[in-house]
Amino acid sequence: TGIGKVEQGMRQVLQEVGRQALGQVLEKSDPVDPSIRCRCGHKAVYRSRREGMVITVFGRVRYKRSYYICDHCGCGEKPLDTLLKIQPGEISQGLKPLLALLGIQTSFDEAEKLAQEFLLLDISDNSIRKAAQWVGQKQQALEQKWEKLSDWHHYMNDPARQKEKAPRRLYGSIDGVMVPTQAEWRELKTICWYAVSPISERQWPSRYNERIGELEGLKATDMRYHCDIQEAESFSKLLWATGCHYLADRAQELIFVCDGAKWIWRLVEENFPEAIQILDWYHAVEYLTPVAQALFREEDKQTEWLTTMKEHLWFSRTQIVIDICSGLATHADAANPATTAATYFQNNLARMDYALFRKQGYFIGSGTVESGCKQIGTMRLKRSGAHWLEDGARWVAKARAVWLSGHWHDVI
Repeated sequence: TGIGKVEQGMRQVLQEVGRQALGQVLEKSDPVDPSIRCRCGHKAVYRSRREGMVITVFGRVRYKRSYYICDHCGCGEKPLDTLLKIQPGEISQGLKPLLALLGIQTSFDEAEKLAQEFLLLDISDNSIRKAAQWVGQKQQALEQKWEKLSDWHHYMNDPARQKEKAPRRLYGSIDGVMVPTQAEWRELKTICWYAVSPISERQWPSRYNERIGELEGLKATDMRYHCDIQEAESFSKLLWATGCHYLADRAQELIFVCDGAKWIWRLVEENFPEAIQILDWYHAVEYLTPVAQALFREEDKQTEWLTTMKEHLWFSRTQIVIDICSGLATHADAANPATTAATYFQNNLARMDYALFRKQGYFIGSGTVESGCKQIGTMRLKRSGAHWLEDGARWVAKARAVWLSGHWHDVI
């Protein structure tokens, strides 16, 4: 009502004006020559002006352009379409990224409704799916290019690359989330490369709050996500390639903060053996909760025991926690969770020197990649009723990773 009707009416009018204006611009951009060179190398002769149609941000735009025939190969040529990268009857290069953005945010059928509301366009869910996958395919091609370069000795030792400023501290976090495909549930593995800086203007290292589990004034910045549905051996190539692209191999300090999954640390050690390894603080302490719940019924006693154990971990007294948990092996209720915790801490003991890590100013939480897994895998690929072809899931995930990384316009 009121101004809303006026606004909606003006949107429709402006869209029609844009449609007509774009058609005129296209026609005026069309070069008319008696003949042109065909793709086969011979001469193509002008025959007529034929009508074309392209789906744009203004809707379906019709235009006329020159049409040529090659007498040698018999192929038709439309120079204007070639010049402006127009695929007649298809989505334009200006509209496709907008549809892709809708497609990576919500289901394709829901995106179809949003396109009608936001863009005043009737676009099929299949067209939106293709647009989203188009971005993912472009990202995949870019990552495959990085993989080839990272295996090329001359590129890695190129003087120009050596002159690039190496990061002082570069972080990497790796995680995975199971997503549904038509064949089976597969793990979408994700790597996040990022930097860490103080929230305030104070210089490294930031002062740390001594309250257990809290860091003062630190935030992750410049987060760049890369993902794929692959086995660990194949994902190792993506880890190495993206790392080299961000100069991880030349970083003054390279720090990986991850959970305790064995495949993750195997890939880290294979690709970046000199990296500092930190077990994510929050994954570590969550192993203590089941033990406390098995030991005590009262919440205040659970909290008291957990606080003491966390304090030990916080100040790198990890062996004390291991001994306490190991000592509960004969406890009727706590034996299983306590043994699990003790084994987990023992396997990751070298990655749990939190007092030293805090002193050095290192980030000790892997929330960046966990957030990425939730936003890429859980929120988009695991929507209710979703069943993906593997390639479709891969490309939509990669497109969403591009958006989260802030590199959308670099890829499209």
